Amino acid sequence: MAVNFVIREYSAFDEESGISILRPRMLPCEQPEGVGSIEYQYEFSRQGDLVGGLGLLGDEHVDRTSGHPVWTYTLNLTPGRVVRDILRLKPIFGSEEADPVFLESIARGLVMSFAGQTTNSEDLRYVALTRRETLIEEGLVDRLGNASPYEDEVILADVLVPARMA
Repeated sequence: MAVNFVIREYSAFDEESGISILRPRMLPCEQPEGVGSIEYQYEFSRQGDLVGGLGLLGDEHVDRTSGHPVWTYTLNLTPGRVVRDILRLKPIFGSEEADPVFLESIARGLVMSFAGQTTNSEDLRYVALTRRETLIEEGLVDRLGNASPYEDEVILADVLVPARMA
């Protein structure tokens, strides 16, 4: 069974498994390098019951080069433990996808959990990324496909939520 998320107002929903990835709690967090960051705490639920969770770090920055600000929120799927935590979710989804495909499916759901927002006054972009080295170390080299061997960053999923007010 393939995991395929659709956008809901406060979540991403996989119709086949009945699992929602709820929009995460976002908490300020300091990374060891002293760089300010965000801790994302995701819940996976089925019919209101908690069936899994995922914690990861990320950051935010604003891009003003296009004439209007676009806030970009990055979900860092680089640590091997995060990739392994995601792959451990396969049984709750009943997924038979190959590990690299499942990783991308969940990454898509993580960013899509934000896509149903209707009250953002600025453009928001959510990006789930990892590194080439992480994919190799975790045995997910199939995901590299035709990626340039010189590019270390691999974007697994992203979504742009245009500014809009309800």
